[in-house]
This record gives sequence, structure tokens and C-alpha cells, in this order.
Amino acid sequence: MNMYVAIDIETTGLDSEKDCIIEIGAVRFSNRRVEAEWSSLIKPTKNIPSFITQLTGITNDMVRKAPTIQDVIGDLAHFVGNCPIVGHNIRFDLSFLQKQHILWNNHVIDTYELASVLLPTASRYNLGVLAQSLGILLPATHRALDDARVTHALFIALLEKASELPVDLLYEIVQLSEPLNWDAHIVFQDVLNRKSAFIPAKPSGRRQHQNLFEPLSEPIYPPTEVVERPVPLDPDEIAGLLEHHGPFAHYFEQYEYRQQQVEMLREVCQALSTPYHLMVEAGTGTGKSFAYLIPAAIFAYQNNTRVVISTNTITLQDQLLKKDIPDLCNALNIDLRAVVLKGRSNYLCPRKFEALRQRGPSTVDEMRVLAKVLVWLLSSQTGDRNELNLNGPTEREVWNRISAEDEGCKAEVCIARTGGRCPFYRARQAAQSAHLIVVNHALLLSDIATGNRLLPDYQYLIVDEAHHLEGATTNALSFRVTQSDILRLLKELGGTSTGLLGRIFAELRRLLRPSDMAVFSQSLERVTDLSFRMETFIKNFFHAIDEFLEDQRDGHPLGAYGQQTRIVDGVRTLPSWTNVEVEWDNCHETFALLLNLISEIYKNCTEFGEAMGEEIRDSMDALASIYRRLAETDLNIHSCISQPQQNTIYWIEIQQNGNSISINGAPLHIGPLMEQYIWHEKSSVILTSATLTANEGFDYIRNRLYADEANELALGSPFDYESSALLYIVNDIPEPSDANGYQRELERVLVRLAKATQGRMLVLFTSYAQLKRTSQVITPLLADQGILVYEQGEGASTHTLLATFREADKAVLLGTRAFWEGVDIPGEALSVLVITKLPFDVPSDPIIAARAETFEDPFNEYHLPEAILRFRQGFGRLIRTQSDRGIVVVLDKRILTKRYGRAFIESLPTCTLKVGGSEDLPGIARRWLNL
Repeated sequence: MNMYVAIDIETTGLDSEKDCIIEIGAVRFSNRRVEAEWSSLIKPTKNIPSFITQLTGITNDMVRKAPTIQDVIGDLAHFVGNCPIVGHNIRFDLSFLQKQHILWNNHVIDTYELASVLLPTASRYNLGVLAQSLGILLPATHRALDDARVTHALFIALLEKASELPVDLLYEIVQLSEPLNWDAHIVFQDVLNRKSAFIPAKPSGRRQHQNLFEPLSEPIYPPTEVVERPVPLDPDEIAGLLEHHGPFAHYFEQYEYRQQQVEMLREVCQALSTPYHLMVEAGTGTGKSFAYLIPAAIFAYQNNTRVVISTNTITLQDQLLKKDIPDLCNALNIDLRAVVLKGRSNYLCPRKFEALRQRGPSTVDEMRVLAKVLVWLLSSQTGDRNELNLNGPTEREVWNRISAEDEGCKAEVCIARTGGRCPFYRARQAAQSAHLIVVNHALLLSDIATGNRLLPDYQYLIVDEAHHLEGATTNALSFRVTQSDILRLLKELGGTSTGLLGRIFAELRRLLRPSDMAVFSQSLERVTDLSFRMETFIKNFFHAIDEFLEDQRDGHPLGAYGQQTRIVDGVRTLPSWTNVEVEWDNCHETFALLLNLISEIYKNCTEFGEAMGEEIRDSMDALASIYRRLAETDLNIHSCISQPQQNTIYWIEIQQNGNSISINGAPLHIGPLMEQYIWHEKSSVILTSATLTANEGFDYIRNRLYADEANELALGSPFDYESSALLYIVNDIPEPSDANGYQRELERVLVRLAKATQGRMLVLFTSYAQLKRTSQVITPLLADQGILVYEQGEGASTHTLLATFREADKAVLLGTRAFWEGVDIPGEALSVLVITKLPFDVPSDPIIAARAETFEDPFNEYHLPEAILRFRQGFGRLIRTQSDRGIVVVLDKRILTKRYGRAFIESLPTCTLKVGGSEDLPGIARRWLNL
């Protein structure tokens, strides 16, 4: 094996122009054998920031007498020599090292690029996480030599993975990446060379999409259908399944009979059979999933009909499909058919993917995604993007171009062109014969509202995590447009020699007479001219918006949170807005011309009919897709700038860095959609959640979702909160309005409490900026006691942070909105929950502000109920099982001093309540937890 050098550096920051190297580590190796190691601390020309010291352990004292980069760079260059350089995100390291005029001619291998392809379903591509997942025992410590050693071990492990790939696939990856400067090419080339030495025949290098997916077989099961007079359920008979000697008691070893679960099950039976609409609040521990699954499954099974189940999170979808429904089928011994159905963009389109393979990737990002998908398809037939780790917006953008997001693709066309192998088509076919169809909230209403109609007809709907239905639907029906979005679309469209139109032009040469080609060429030149004009107009338009936003803040610089400005009637009369409208008129006129020309080109090309080859048809489909996206962009911006819709909220936003201006829109209400398409259309709709009530009733959620006709049922939790949960309200902390005083006391309380309980603590924040400030102060103070602090936003996913927190002996986890719900950490790993502030929404948020204006008393009718629902969700993170014991600490004195505070306390289950000072808290916590 060749000699390689693994390199890692530590720096004062991420900017190679402003920041400095503080440590370099290098390992020279051949296969697993280490030939030599080299490392040195480096004296920087600036101080090391405290967060870098926290991350690496390298202090200013440690580097004060270290050599400068100029002192050691020659020695490092000699150590590396001509060896290929291996690193994780190596281009970052090279951006610093090559400034010292070394390592310009070495081959470069990036283990991130390799891992992205060879481990397509990895949860994260962080060096330490990858090493852990591959069983590498070396620690990734953020010290240069340690991380270089891990990089060496990771490279060897990935090399072995690459060696396991089929030769045909290796050949294709090498062939496709040949024209690109891709930092994984050399590895695949070397592996191919070694494997090819033992294979006499040259590999074909390409498997058609027909071979990537299994052919569509005839449906084994008859389709389920909408029935006019379904056979009703017998609530007594169904409830009997949960009795002590019933099938569930026999199937589950640790089975617990829960009266609340049986009550809910009976009510769901009645709602499906009668039928009527129902809202059920089921407290933590009720077992609500089985309370609705059992009647839904039996009802659908005995009537050969469909019940749709909608969730907000993938976690719950996975739980239903991979655990609860299989357990139910086994316990009842029934052949129930259940599927998950997602939006089009979640599925790979074999035809588009094949087209990308045929023409080859034009960028490194396209190459990485293409190779990642090819490797993934060796072990998966679902075509579901959620199995993949698509890292960052560029990879997601590539995915969108090869996804089934093509409203123009009809079932008969799909069958004719892919033989029914399309994952999306297969998922839809499976849904036709399924008893239970699991979807997410975003698809549920947006599918109907946008006219896609992906779901087969159904009359029975169960919505779990129903408190999220309004937010998820709002997100699904919102739009966001930036300058770069439009310019990217125009670039994708191209012209006479570039982009999609350039490819169509080249493909049509063999079909058209010279005279027709001349006409077509003129059309392409007009498109090119219009695109060029559009680019100029779009830049002028966004510059006018930038000036408008600056005028709105009276010339002051952007604040820490950027700027959001709602576009309401009063704003439209301002002089600075007039210029925005003028510039948009130029864009809108050009959009119209461009769209008409694209439509004309599409129409002329489709007249060739059967004479068009597969590649041209694919390109025409892509052209239709670009047309739709451009038309939608034009419509959305035009509605914001010139023709506002009454039920839409519009705002313009600029990020804190000032680099990205976006035009945004969102529905003011989703209730009318619910009323039109759900409540009035469906026979039985059942909404359920652990948190549907606020101020002791369903009125708030009923009004938001127009659920006037729904019955209601509120069930408490079977847990004994009074003996298991202590609610401690600190009464001597400054109110949040005293920002500095509150922050100092917050940090002091958290440090003392964490030391007393040895971590085991989740701290919920309402502001990420406050979370960061708190983390910077408490992390070093708790590190002295061996207590680790994990914070949301460090690059780790929520899932990874929770897994790491569970495994740590002594840890504190700091989280914002994503952690207020969905966190399930039973047992002693989570014994202390701290709520820093009452979770009111930011009143200036455009959606919040617009919706608040629709109430006579916005605070009590809107802001307060929303905060109470979130507060209850946060509280619910603590007690997850009958045996859990813990303490909830509220560090917001407003719960005692404000009139509305009582509503928060009364919204919780009855638990042991204590109000006291911060000095007493650590001792009380230790005694409550028996420490």
C-alpha cells in the first residue's frame, strides 16, 4: 500500500484570512502501520477565544512559548513530502496550511467525502461520531495529533468499505468523477485497480434503473375502499382485548392495565362506528397509541377500508410502523396492511436519477450525492430520502433534481417509462390496498390544498401530536424566496450552450432540419437575453428591498437577530416601498415574457412525439418542472409586492449577517381548510395529544382548528405525580425584564444545582442567544466537577445529543424549542428539569403578530394559551414511566407575581409544589432525589 499522511489542525476560528493555527498533528502511515508522527503547538498572533479553549483544552499559556508557524512549517513540509494528504474536511486544514506555501501539489483525500458516500445512512459525519460508529476506539479530542490518529483509523475503515463495493459500481463512480476535482476519486480509483487485477473482463460500469429497483408485481391484495355502511365496533368486545387475561396481557411481558387507556379506546370505537368527530387529551403514560390503533386496525380490517393516521414527527411514525403496529398484528394474529406515505419530494425518481448518471455530474456536490445514492441502493429498495443523510442545502438541492417532485408525472406515464419501479408509485400502490396509512401533518392538508391528491380516498382520520397540526400545516403552505433561489433557477434553465436548454439544443440536433434548428436557436437566444435581463432586474429589486429595510430601521445597523418587517397596508404607502414596487414591475414583466417563451419552446418540442428519445423526454419533463417553479416564484412575489391575498401574512426578512434577504408568506388561518376539507368531508376525525387543553378546556384548540362539531374527552395520566414530581418555583430570582440580573442569577443557580445533583439535568430555554451565553459561563465551572455540558446547535442532531446525554455519567443538556417536547429519557439519566422562562412566543414574529391581531384580547386569547401548551409539553419531559422520580424547577418569577401565572401551575397534573429561595434549592433537590 502507498504511504499517506493524515493531518489535522486546531485554530482560533474558522476564517483562514483572520484566524491562526494553534496546533498541528500529522501521522505518516502505510495501511494500518504507523511509520512516524509529528505534532507541535503553534504560537498564534492573536489570543485563543474561550470557546476554543473549552473545545480543545489549549490555553493561551500553553502556546505562549510555542514556536511560530514560520518556525515549524518547513519541518512539516519535509515530514509530508510527496505523500497524499488525508484529512476530515481537509480543505479547511489546507486553507490555513497552503497560505504558508506548502502542500500545493500533493494528492488530497477527504474522509468526509468518503464517509458521505460509503456510509450514506450515517446519522452524522462528524469525525468522533464516525469513529464511534465504526468501532474505532481512539478518542477524537479536538487535539490535532489525536484527531490525526483517528483520521488514519477512519481512512482504513472506509477503505475496507470501498473494497466491498461491486466492481461495476466502483467503475461507474471512477468514470463519473474523472472530470471533477473530487477529493475521493483517487481512493475509488486505487480500489478499482486492485479489484480489477483479479477480474478478466472489463466491467460494464452502469446498471440501468430497471436493475436498481425490483419490478412492480401484480398487487397481491385487493384495494381497500370507502364503505357506505361499515360494520360498527363493539366497544365492550374491543375493550376486552386489554383485560388482564386478554391477548395483549399474554403478548407483552410487562403489560399494565390502564383505565385511562381503556376509556380512550372505547371512545375511539364509538367515534369510528357512529361516526362522529372527537378530540382526546391523553396524559403521559396513558398508552394513547394503542388506544387508537387497536380500534382503528380492527375497524379498517373488518370493513376492508382505510384509516389515515397523521403524526408530526418521524420518531412517532417509526414507532407506529416498526413497533406498535407489528406488535398489534402479532398480539391479535391479524394480517393487517400498514404503510407510510410521504410527499413526492421524499422519493427518488429512477428516471431522473438515470438521466443524471447518463450525462454525468457537473459539480462535486452532484458527484457526492450520485455516488451516495448508488451505494445506498445496494441495500435499500424504498427510495425514501429519510433513510439518507443529505448534509446541507447543496446536497438537498441535488436531491430535489432527482426526486419524484414532478406533478406532471401521471401513473400511466410512470408505468410506461419505469415499468412501475418508481418508489413513489410503489408507495402509492401500496397505500391503495392498505388498512392503515401513516402520513405526516405537513402532507395531510397541503396535499389537499395544493390539489396533488396523493392520498387515496378515505373517510376516517386520526391525528396524533395534534397540537402541532396548525404549525405543521402553516409551514407546509408557506413560501420563502431569496435572490439566490431565482438566480439558481435561471442558471439551471441555461441558454444556447449552458444548462437544461443547452442540453435540449444538443439533443435536438439529430431530429431537426437545419431550418427548424435556426428557429429553435433564435428562441434559445431570446431566452438567454431574457435571463440576462432578469438577473439584472432581480439584483436591482433585492437592492431596493435592502434600501427599504435600511429605511425601516432608520439607517441603524442590523441587530443580533436580523430584521423582519411585515408588509401590511400601512407599509405599502411609504415612499421607500414605492421603489420596491417599481423594480418588481420590471421583474414581473420579464417573468411573463420568459415564461411565455419557455411554454412555447416546450410546446414546439413535444410536437415531435414518438421521435423524441428517452433523454429528450426527460429533459422536457425537467423544463416543465423549471417552468412551474419559476411561475410559482413569480406568483408568490407578486402576491407579496403587488396583489396581497387577504388570508396570507407577508413579510421580508434579512439575516443577521446581512447576506440573505428573503420574501415570505404564510396562511393567516388554517381553520377554514380544516373545516372545508376535513371536518365537513370526513366521517370521523379524531385529534389526540398529551396537550390539547389550555385554561382547563378545549376552547383554544377548538377555535384554532374550527373544530366546532367535535366531541371532547380529557384523560389524566396514570402516573402518581404527587409522589414522583416536585415542582420548585424560585421566588428570589430577578424577573426576566432585568436582563443582566436575571442572567447572572440563572447561571449561579444552574451551577449550584448541577453540582448538587451531579448533572442529570435538562435546561429548557426560549432563546438560543441566552442558551449560548449561559453555556459559555457554566461549562468551565462544571468541568471542574467532571460534569459535561452539551448544548443544542453545536452541529449535533437532536437525536445524537440525546443519545450522548443518556450515556454520560454526569451531564447537563441545554436545549431550546426542539427539546421542549419529544424528549423521552426515562430513569435517572434525567432527574432535573429546569424551565428558565415561561415559553411565550416572540410577539414581533410576523405570523404571531398577524394572528394576534385577529383576537379582541390577544394576550389572554392567544399568547397565553400557546405558552401554556408549550409549558405543559416541557413539564412532560421529566416523568416518563411509573418508576421515574424528579424535580421541575421554574426560574421565572412571573409565575408567582403575574395574575396569569396561576394558569400555568393549574395546567399541570397535581404534584408536590414548593416555593422557595435559590439558596435552598440544591439541598431540597438532593433530598427529593435521595442523593
